[in-house]
Amino acid sequence: MKVKKPVTIKDIAQKLNMSISAVSKALNNDKSISELTRERVTALAKEWNYVRNETARHFKQSKSFIIGIILPQLIDQFYLLAVNGVEQVALEEQYNVILTQSHESFDMETKIVDMMIRNRFDGVIASISKQTEDMSAFKKLEAMGIPVVYIARVPKDPMCNYVTSNNFEGAFKGTEFLIKKGHRRIAHIKPPNKMYISQIRHEGYAHALKKHGIEYDPQLVKDVDLTNKSTFAAVDQLMKLKEPPTAILTFKNYITLNAMQVLRKKYPDQSRKIEFVGFGNLPLLEYLEHKPTASIEENPLEIGSTAARLLLQMMKDRNEDNEETQPKHLQIACKLVVTK
Repeated sequence: MKVKKPVTIKDIAQKLNMSISAVSKALNNDKSISELTRERVTALAKEWNYVRNETARHFKQSKSFIIGIILPQLIDQFYLLAVNGVEQVALEEQYNVILTQSHESFDMETKIVDMMIRNRFDGVIASISKQTEDMSAFKKLEAMGIPVVYIARVPKDPMCNYVTSNNFEGAFKGTEFLIKKGHRRIAHIKPPNKMYISQIRHEGYAHALKKHGIEYDPQLVKDVDLTNKSTFAAVDQLMKLKEPPTAILTFKNYITLNAMQVLRKKYPDQSRKIEFVGFGNLPLLEYLEHKPTASIEENPLEIGSTAARLLLQMMKDRNEDNEETQPKHLQIACKLVVTK
């Protein structure tokens, strides 16, 4: 079966013996075109299943109407919820969203950025990979006039624009909660401090200990590379200490789940005695028989929608040649959710 060519404005104009510009105006409800003419044009367009050629409109406006999203991985429900927030705002403004994953690879991330530059994306929302220290690819984006807003994992650059949860506050609240439950040996499992978000959460943890007169013990702080293997090793090291922890604050609740698995397999007598608090109030946690004691809710939906609104404003400011403004550092409040 032969595929039909799509109907164009030119086809409608020829059928109605009108100019292409008049048809275009009629389809855009231009008041300079009579109501009768607009009705004739729209009726034929509907009959012929005419679809507006957005590419032509975008070319005319020198915009792609595309926002790119770069995430480390989509297996994390935090990012899925954040994407929902971005899409809600972007679609309201008639922007398409293209979602990509770096898979925690700096090289993949760089290739994605190059693709977005080649295709002239209007703006980018990014959460950098665990390997990313060199920000030159993203600097190239901005040099090309493509604004970038970072979410969750942000670079150590005071000039970047970002939206995150209040990581210091969240870690402080989680640690203080465990202290008030009577714990004095509280471990912290986290990525290395070269990941800026990890550094901030660690500072919140340490500040809570200091506030309550608990000496900081470096043996209780374990760095992991966000793989199951490294988490298993970290928990094993903690449990072999002369004084093992009685509670653990984790960088994210996926680490919590891995840590709880190690305890069940290797230290079953301790598996229900050690209490956990982790970042990310994941929906899947409610299906677990043995849950973390509490979770730190980061409000990813709000982070995503706030980032999209900020990016759209930056794009508008760029198009209107507005003077450069100070970078925006927006933090969304965290909430401690105690397991029922």
